[in-house]
Formats: sequence, structure tokens, C-alpha cells
Amino acid sequence: MTVLGIHVLDLLVLVVYFGLVLYLGVFLGASKTKTLGDFFVAGGKWGPLVSFIFVFASAIAGNEAVVVSGEAYHGGLSGVWYWWSFLFATPVYFLFATYYRRARVYNLAEFLEMRFGRGVAAFYSLVAGLICLLFIGMFVLAIGKILSGFADVPLEWCIGGITLIVAAYVCSGGMMSALLTDLLQGVMCLVILAFIMLPFLWSHAGGFEALRELPIETWDFTAKGMSLWKVVALNLSALAGGIAAPWIYNWMSISADEKAATQCAWGHLWKRLVTLIFALYGIFFAVLQPGLEDSELAWGTVMKEVLPVGFGVVGLMIASFFAAAMSSADTYAATSSAMYVDYFFRRVACPGLPLGRYLTIARVWAAASIVVAALSTIFISSIEGYVKLSLSLLSFLGIPIYFGVVWRKASEKATWLSFLLAISVYATLHFMPVGEDQWFADDDTRFIAKVFIPTALAVVGMWIGSLVWPETDERKLRRFFVIMNTPIGQEQRLVDAGINLPALVDAGLAEPGAEHINQQVLDELYEADAQQKMFGPESVIEVRRERLPWYARGFVAVTAGCVLLVVLTWLATRLLFVWT
Repeated sequence: MTVLGIHVLDLLVLVVYFGLVLYLGVFLGASKTKTLGDFFVAGGKWGPLVSFIFVFASAIAGNEAVVVSGEAYHGGLSGVWYWWSFLFATPVYFLFATYYRRARVYNLAEFLEMRFGRGVAAFYSLVAGLICLLFIGMFVLAIGKILSGFADVPLEWCIGGITLIVAAYVCSGGMMSALLTDLLQGVMCLVILAFIMLPFLWSHAGGFEALRELPIETWDFTAKGMSLWKVVALNLSALAGGIAAPWIYNWMSISADEKAATQCAWGHLWKRLVTLIFALYGIFFAVLQPGLEDSELAWGTVMKEVLPVGFGVVGLMIASFFAAAMSSADTYAATSSAMYVDYFFRRVACPGLPLGRYLTIARVWAAASIVVAALSTIFISSIEGYVKLSLSLLSFLGIPIYFGVVWRKASEKATWLSFLLAISVYATLHFMPVGEDQWFADDDTRFIAKVFIPTALAVVGMWIGSLVWPETDERKLRRFFVIMNTPIGQEQRLVDAGINLPALVDAGLAEPGAEHINQQVLDELYEADAQQKMFGPESVIEVRRERLPWYARGFVAVTAGCVLLVVLTWLATRLLFVWT
């Protein structure tokens, strides 16, 4: 017996899954959410294992499965670059784990305010909030396409269903609800989504023999739809803009300390391995169902063909896709609320309201952001379209962050110049026509230009602007770098200097209200920290020798892991399918 094309036993699996998610997210999450810190960074007290599972669940959203397999369907292994593009940004996440976790504020806009002022931070919060909405739209479209390809359910119904469920629990507890549900959904993504379909697909498609019969071009890292320039553009966008992704900041901030925060890097590295499996799925899909008009529908179509019905396997597979999409949509919705409510509304538009009022508004916007994002699927119909738009927007936003943590001269005026140059050129390129006898032959060519040119101009603007208008507010600089160089657990240093941060207030170490800096203590702390500068205490380069003994080893290890994943993938495909 089936309902909407799904066997009743599989529906029972889905009912159990949704019941658990709603219990964890709506009831348990709401009961544990008392402060803005609970809502935006889940209390900031979680250890390495929880941090790893949470980051992996939040990072793997189902859209990777759809877009990577969809590209691999046409272009073979090269489709993996749509999400391997963040592979070499992963070591940067490790490096920035100390900066972001030590900031002790609840969103990346507040981090930028500490360094560049409120105007820059307000502008960033508006753009970053929009990028969150684009990503959420991508997630709900991905799960909608998978379900509509499998079941007798219209795409719009699928999108509407996931929108209502995620909105319900993210409204209840924000990032706390997201974390609690993601402990379940992360395991589902790690085990079920990545591997449960593989043996059935392998058997139906013909295993190694079928793969060996494919053209050797299938195993190249570039293809017709994935040129070398496009691969470089995707990687540059991720490397330059990955640290400006507001959710990355929040994923690190949920951790108890810097070492737990580095699980953001390790979780992403494991995600790259799973992404490789999705590319293999796409190659198998092309073997089993050649000629699909929309390759992004391949998952649902092939699931219907290869998975056994009536044993709960289909239910587990569908539930795992819901888990992937919802475990990401919830964290991005909470991050969007952090941008628009916790920063822009609370600090710029309407400061001075009771904290309880801000928490209520944050809940409402977190739910509303899911709805707004779902509506965006009316205008953007492909996952690839979301990827190109969001990644090209991110690429130049990270440039001021790099400059800000490294170079004392980096200034607010330079940041505005950087943004002005990048955004004006980006907007011009975005609206230029595509086609024969036009500036750009196709959308891929325009995407490459939208990454390279604005990012280069952002770097030039930041560099020249900082030379012409260097930062002159010595107190702001010293305050920022003292915070960045105060390890978790040594907050008394900050308290003695009169520094007041949201996490200090929530921990009971500081009183809410205006900050009263003790300039003498601040200067002493800065001068002591400056002795650790790599280029001398008087250098304008603020890179210091990190005092955490595991830091350098961990960075080398995660970097080596990223390089080895590429090298071993290339070597394995040569040995198995090309050189045989």
C-alpha cells in the first residue's frame, strides 16, 4: 500500500523521524533557550565531538548531493568541484577558529564592528543576511527536487512542507534547537545519506565493470562544463570569501574553546570526502538513467528504480535528505536572524529595547527567513544558479577580514573603498547580457569574471585605501588585538581592562551597559602581547606566534588532509579506470 507514491512503512519511518526532530527542536530547544547567546551560538559551551557533528550536519545540506551529482551526470568527476571549491578554504577555517572563538560576540557583524566600525558592520549584516537567504532557498529547492522526482508530490508541496517544519523549530530555539536536532541529523547524514544507497546503486549499475567501460574523460578533473578557469574561480571565491560566510563564524562560536572550534575545519574536510561519493553517484545515475532533461532530478528518479520498497530503506533515505536540508536551513536561518535582528535591528535601527524583546523578534525573523527563502525558489529554479550567485557575492566580502586581522593600517575608509569598487563592478557584470556577439558567451564565463575582477579590485582598494587612510584610532586597534590574543579561559584580562563583550555579560563576568576602558591596563596587555609578533613588537603586521601548543600541528594536519584528498582521488581514478 502506498500514499503519494511512498510505501506506508517508509511513511512510518518519516513520521518517527519528524516526531523526533520536532521534540528536540520545538520542546527541548525552546526549554534550553533563555538568552541571546543561547539563541545565536547555542550557549557557546560544546566540546569537540558535538562541534564536529554539528558542523558536519550544518555543512552538508543535500544541495551538494543534488548539484554535484547533477554536474557529474554530465561532466563526470569534474562535477565534484562545485563543493570541493571550499576544500582549500578548510585550512583557513582552522586558522580563524582562534580569532572567531575569542571574539566573544554572537555574530560576524559585531566582529567587524570591533575592527572597522558600525557602518561597515551594518552594511555587511544586510548583505550577509541576504546570502543566508539564498543558501536556505538552495537547501529547500534541493530536497524539493529529490522528493518530487521520487514521489507523486508537486515540487511546490515539497518546498512548503520543509518550510513549515524548519520554521517551527528554528523559531522555538534558534541555534540551540538547530544544535540539538543536528546531533540526530548529523549522524543520519554521516551514515545514511552518504552510504545507504551505494550498494543498491552499485549492483544495479554494474559496479566496476560499468565504470571501466566509461570514457576515460569521465575521470578528469575538468570537463566541458567545468573548465580549468571555472575551477580556479570557484576555489578563489571560497578561499577569499569563505571566512566572510556568517554561518562559519556562528559554527565556531558554539564551541567551548578554540580547539573545539577547529572542528569546523575537520567537519568540512569530512564533508569533502562525502562530496566525492556524491560525484560517484552522479556518474552511476548517468549509466542507469541517461538522457534526463534536468539532471538535478536524478536522485529521486534513480531512488525509485534501485531502492527496495516496503522495508523502510526508502523512508530512511528520504529522511536523511530531509535531515541534510533541515540541519543546514535551521543554522542559516538562525544566522540570518543574527545578522538582521541581533546586529542591524538591535545595534543600529532600534537599540535600547529589553533583551527579551530582541529574543522574540529574533525567533519571528528566523522562521520568516525560511519562508522568504522558499519564495525565492519561484525565481531561481536550479541549484547551480543559487551556487553561482551566492559564491560570487561572497568572494570579495572576506578581503577586509584578512586585512583586518593581519595589518594594523587596514581601516574603515579602506574597507568602504574595497566594497565600493567590488560591488560596482560586480553589479555591472551581473547585468551584462550573455550570448553570441555579447561580452560573455555564456553564464560560466560571466561567473568567472564576477569572481576574479571584483575580488582583485577589493584587494587593491583595501591595500591602497589603507596606505592613503591608515587606521588612526589606537584605542580601537589595541582593544581589538587584545581580544584576539586572549585565549578562552583567560577572560579576567579583558575584565581588568574594562572590556565589555556579550559573552562576558552572559557569563556573569561583566555588567551590561556602557564600556569603561582602563587605558593603562589595555596598553600593558597590548605591549605584552606584541612581544609575540613574528616581525617584531613595532611591526604593523599583527601576526603572532600562537601560544596554543596544538595549533601549528593541527593546521599542518588539516592542510595535508586536503591536499591528500585531491592527490589520492586523482591517483585512484588513474589506477582503477584510466591506466588499466
